Amino acid sequence: MGNMTRRAEIAEKMQKAANIKADPWENILPNISKGSVIPVISSSFRLEQIFHELVEDDVSTVVEELIAEWAKKIGYPMQDSYNLAQVAQYYFVEQNDDPSARTAILNYLKKFLWNMANTDVDDLALAAGLESRIESMRFSDLVKELDYPKFPEGTEDPLRILARFPLPIYITTSQSDFIERALEAEGKTPCTQICFWSGEMTNIPKEHRTNREFSPSVTNPLVYHLYGLEEYPQTLVFSEDDYFNFLIAMAEDNDSQNPKIPLYLHQAIGESQLLLVGYQLSGWDFRVLFRLIMKFRHDGFSPRGMLIQLRSREYEPSNAKMIEYLNRYFGKKTFDIDWNDAGSFIQKLWSKWNTLRQDQS
Repeated sequence: MGNMTRRAEIAEKMQKAANIKADPWENILPNISKGSVIPVISSSFRLEQIFHELVEDDVSTVVEELIAEWAKKIGYPMQDSYNLAQVAQYYFVEQNDDPSARTAILNYLKKFLWNMANTDVDDLALAAGLESRIESMRFSDLVKELDYPKFPEGTEDPLRILARFPLPIYITTSQSDFIERALEAEGKTPCTQICFWSGEMTNIPKEHRTNREFSPSVTNPLVYHLYGLEEYPQTLVFSEDDYFNFLIAMAEDNDSQNPKIPLYLHQAIGESQLLLVGYQLSGWDFRVLFRLIMKFRHDGFSPRGMLIQLRSREYEPSNAKMIEYLNRYFGKKTFDIDWNDAGSFIQKLWSKWNTLRQDQS
């Protein structure tokens, strides 16, 4: 309870330091009504919920703690053991870029979750029965089997709330299908598409082949995995080299008719209001994502976006100068920053959306 109070105080101080003049809700709600909002969901967002018990302070994030544990396990020799891009880079080099190394972090997460479940899950027999199948299971399948994440009584899953909005497009940098599962739970039929940035693959299921003619809708929404999907290791973006190669592939993609990212998604990114959920502004996943997004945005025409970031060891509320700088920097890029908890932001957005719908009915 004390930690929650402390986090609320930090968020309030950060929001005051931000000194955002415009009310972001004025734009988001009408754009939801038009279906022109695109949530862009980080991998960390779901991991923070699954492993939330790992962190008890207000400095580290869950993902930083997980990566630091993995770094210790593989003998990472540098100081920045919480940085996934650099830890993964070290591991891939040590493994001579063996293709199987690309799923090592996901395998680590599976084993970590299973070990955690053995002390937490109500059905110990269930956890024990899964042990022999862990290697062959997807991380998202194991999460479902063990009934994670676990939320406090009376708290709704924020990913389910996001899936409930009448929106036709979701983008994610997660390598797992968590948003698809949330959409299906809300009675929708998502279409999973993957960015084959390292080259189109052969012998993949028809439903995952790039569909350049797809027309997303509220009931049949697009879920676009920008940094790959765990079934296809060649598509995964984890290490520093991965991020550089991903950016190079995007920069060198000169096919105006059939680009790696479909044209309809190019257009939607440029014309829609983007909600970037659960990122750290200093993370490789965010920095590369933001560069790519800005390539598709239109100065003076694209709606202002929102960055709903994770709490971080870097952005202390006492450092008002840094907060002011970041808000000015992203403000010039037509993005506002919300320093509150991402889950709380989604809950508030849903509450305001419900109120608007009731007023209009």
